[in-house]
Amino acid sequence: MKSRYTNRIMLLLLLSFSVSQAEAVSGEEVAVKLTLSQAIETALANNLGIQLSRQDLDVARGSSEAAEGPFDSYLSAGAAYGETRLTPTMQGAAFDEQSSSWNASLSKRLTTGTELGLSWSNGYNDNNSDYSLINPLYTSGMDLKITQPLLQGRGSEVQTAGIRSAEKKVEAAIFLVHREAAELTSQVRKAYWELVSSWQDIEVLELSLTLARQLEDETRSKIDTGLLADIEIYQPQSEVARREQNLIGGERAVGVAEDILRYLLNNQEWERPLDPVDRPEVTEQAPQLDTVLERALANRPDIRAADMETEAAVISSTSLKNRILPSLDLFGSMGLVGNETSYGNAVDRLTNESDTRWQVGVSFSKPLGNSGAKGQYRQAKANANRAKIQAELLRQQTRSMARQAVRDIKLSVKAIEATRKTSLSSQKRLEAEQTKFDLGRATTYDVLVAQEAFSKAVADEYRAKILYAQSLAELDRIQGIVTMEYDVTQVSESLM
Repeated sequence: MKSRYTNRIMLLLLLSFSVSQAEAVSGEEVAVKLTLSQAIETALANNLGIQLSRQDLDVARGSSEAAEGPFDSYLSAGAAYGETRLTPTMQGAAFDEQSSSWNASLSKRLTTGTELGLSWSNGYNDNNSDYSLINPLYTSGMDLKITQPLLQGRGSEVQTAGIRSAEKKVEAAIFLVHREAAELTSQVRKAYWELVSSWQDIEVLELSLTLARQLEDETRSKIDTGLLADIEIYQPQSEVARREQNLIGGERAVGVAEDILRYLLNNQEWERPLDPVDRPEVTEQAPQLDTVLERALANRPDIRAADMETEAAVISSTSLKNRILPSLDLFGSMGLVGNETSYGNAVDRLTNESDTRWQVGVSFSKPLGNSGAKGQYRQAKANANRAKIQAELLRQQTRSMARQAVRDIKLSVKAIEATRKTSLSSQKRLEAEQTKFDLGRATTYDVLVAQEAFSKAVADEYRAKILYAQSLAELDRIQGIVTMEYDVTQVSESLM
């Protein structure tokens, strides 16, 4: 008798999950069979949150490119023409004058702070003054100017601070995309296992309902043969109704779990069921806390991003500290000029017998009080200290979460073993109660209680394995592991 009933329970346990899924997807829509790796891959490709992170990376790259702007070469050019008519105020003065100019210049700032400027200027003047020695007058000149900061803005470290800070922020943005990918992977894994858990609950609820219906049939058979009173049928009947209600609640939980996973996958087929085909695998080897901490502190993307943000803030702070200094610049210029009655002769004179001009000097300026620069430096210094503290807080949180995750995994392994034993003992108890019921030494209530205990034990065993898989997902999240190939650089470049 025991052997026959044991085989019946095991057969029901094996078939109920596939039967329940077949009933759930028997409508018009065909279920999507989905592996865990497919779910992760789909989420990484389609999730809107990670797409936003990629856009943040492009924004950071744009800021880095813009930071190089001050060191671009600038070319400018212009031309003008004018005419003046005046009432003469003295004998021989000009009262009719025409003039024009056309100029071009090229300027460049070096990373040392040195500014170079090369300009070419041309002019034309024609008037009716008796005092003009050359009329019309064509002028062509070329000037070279150099300015070198001696205090504020001096040196490559200060000049390139914006570039270096922006590059650090690009690195931080890359790590944050990796962080988003790791977070998303963990969320998808947890949601996937939650959906598996919901389907396993359906399996257990189907099993429980089937056992209750069998007991109802057996009770009715005993009533028909006169072994039980008619009133005994009401208890299994009410239990069948209650378990049917529980099954409806389980189906509702499957729908909720599906919607959560669809949201992470950015799947718009809301009416099409998801059929998770993977099941959690349990290994006896528990992770070592020292190894987990070493990996997490060295590789976790948000910690590395925080370090990059700290370096960027320190660079900005150093640059703003330099702005407190007064401006003291050394400058010099040298030029050649040619004046003639025709433009061609003026250009020829510029290159052969030109006039010369030069100038050297020093310029000094300093705001009285300099509140603006001091206030900006104070803010930058505080931001740098804030970034350091935030990075250290992340490390503290990581140590705490790693310990918790490792502990959860170890406890989950113990829980799986405990629930396996409970499930087995509950099955044996159910077999015993069923045997006693068949012999007339147990009531329907005794069998129903044993059925409920067995169903709960099976559900607890399933749930323990799910919690183990979800704890592994959390552990990988803490370590910043994506669990599959993910090239953030290539994905970002594809958006440009």
